[in-house]
Amino acid sequence: MGAQPPDALASDEELHFYRAVEDAFAALRGTIFVFNPRDFALLQGWWRSGVPLGAVMAGLGEVFERARQRDADPPSSLTYCRHAVHRHAKRLAAAHVGGEMPGAVRPAGPALAALAAAVRDARAAWDAQQAVACALESLAQAIEGLPADAPPAALEATLEQLEGAALEALLAALPPGEREAVQRAAGAGAPEAGVSAEVAERSRRALQARAVRERLGLPRLELDHG
Repeated sequence: MGAQPPDALASDEELHFYRAVEDAFAALRGTIFVFNPRDFALLQGWWRSGVPLGAVMAGLGEVFERARQRDADPPSSLTYCRHAVHRHAKRLAAAHVGGEMPGAVRPAGPALAALAAAVRDARAAWDAQQAVACALESLAQAIEGLPADAPPAALEATLEQLEGAALEALLAALPPGEREAVQRAAGAGAPEAGVSAEVAERSRRALQARAVRERLGLPRLELDHG
């Protein structure tokens, strides 16, 4: 854990929340990283307020993606992600108009459970690789922690950002040989010369995400994925 350790009476679930976020932040930065006391206080506040792990991970993914798009340095503190996390948590907590889910919309609970189960099925093949297995378990728990009664559009937006952050973390967790194979597979589908640098980078990232999913046997994180 970071500079300020959690209370000795913290539950295993709470400790996992802290470690999952800290590990994801480090993976997205691409460096070993521990939170400072201010960051940990923010993280602890999210836990105590009941912010879903999926909302936190999605917020991190959103902020790091924006930094990449601007070719800016990656965030060096969790505080840079607080607004994005708040937006995802607020969207997920938003009540439906009239307080009830429209009858034409299927409940999201079974779809979220199926996604979490698919992630755990993928994890079974990677138990020998602790970093990969832990990242997959964190992803499964983040999916399970999403509120099934949230508006489907909010869930889809959060799942999209959660997927981006998780795939970055999983790529970093892969053993070097596996990581290089994924990157070669992504490079093999690179766009032809003449496209803009922005388009080329978007294409590379999309191909890399697909290569990570295929290597790990992961589904797209979508409510209607199957």
